[in-house]
Amino acid sequence: MKARGFTLIEVLVAVAILGIGLTVTLELFAGGLRLGRTSEEYTKAVNYARMKMEELAVKPEVAEGSEEGSFDDTFRWQVEVKKVDLLPVEDKPDFKPPVHFYQVQIDVIWKSGSKERSTRLESYRTMKPKEEEKKS
Repeated sequence: MKARGFTLIEVLVAVAILGIGLTVTLELFAGGLRLGRTSEEYTKAVNYARMKMEELAVKPEVAEGSEEGSFDDTFRWQVEVKKVDLLPVEDKPDFKPPVHFYQVQIDVIWKSGSKERSTRLESYRTMKPKEEEKKS
């Protein structure tokens, strides 16, 4: 009578294939969790940047320059405001534009694991020149 069953080599091959399959599956789950955390951080950063942009939008005046600060222990911000010249004024030096045009850039920077990540939000704002406001 001959015994039926699996040989030792067949069992080892099956266990090896199972081990490789489980390892790949666990790596996929870990990668998904990492991507989910990174996505959450970017969403938080964009919301912070939008909040800062709204804060700047309600300010009565905008001035050229840069500022920085922090939202919490993880996220910090940098704001840069630059005046943009829309028209070349070499031909008519006495021309005064009705509004000033400013570019506003907000960078939100945070530490994510061993990397430093950042996102930027950019907008434009117009302001009446001070001479116009005094005449009105």
